[in-house]
Amino acid sequence: MSSSFRSAVAQSDVVQLMRAVDFAARKHSDQRRKGRAKEPYINHLTEVTCLVAEATAGQDLVAVLGAILHDTIEDTKTTPAELAAMFGDEVASLVAEVTDDKRLPKHERKVLQIEMAARKSTRARLIKIPDKTSNLRSLIESSPESWDSDRKQEYVKWAARVIQQCRVVSPWLEAEFDEAYRRASSITGQPGPAHPHGDGRRR
Repeated sequence: MSSSFRSAVAQSDVVQLMRAVDFAARKHSDQRRKGRAKEPYINHLTEVTCLVAEATAGQDLVAVLGAILHDTIEDTKTTPAELAAMFGDEVASLVAEVTDDKRLPKHERKVLQIEMAARKSTRARLIKIPDKTSNLRSLIESSPESWDSDRKQEYVKWAARVIQQCRVVSPWLEAEFDEAYRRASSITGQPGPAHPHGDGRRR
């Protein structure tokens, strides 16, 4: 195999994606989702990534890599420097942009997600929408056993408020979220549309 061929393979989108999938799977290997089924956490990451890939027609590798890696800084011991060394500064910056500061109380982090969502980059919002879509789907299919109806309703309402600030980046992703919101609302008794202002645009 020639050195030029090896170099081309090393830089290919498929190789980069599979490196990121492998990296995420190893970093999250001991983590499970909170639902009754206790699915491997990687299932969430691949679902989010598939949605981002479809929304971008596979044409934005940075967004796709950011999607599969989006929880590595927040939920594992991964550092931005480690991501930058492996996947480049652009990917590392994107993952950092969608990372909550775990030093803050949970309530404050949730408030900040709503307040900061509209200021995020297009790529960050392209990850945020499917992230919340995946979470609502999980709530429908396998909600945490300890969550009562009120807590489920609270999460559905909060997710909608975050995504309201992320709209006008991908109508298809927004439709996927709205469908998940509709289904989650029907089982939690949470009324109202996912975009309460009517036109689906950020306010």
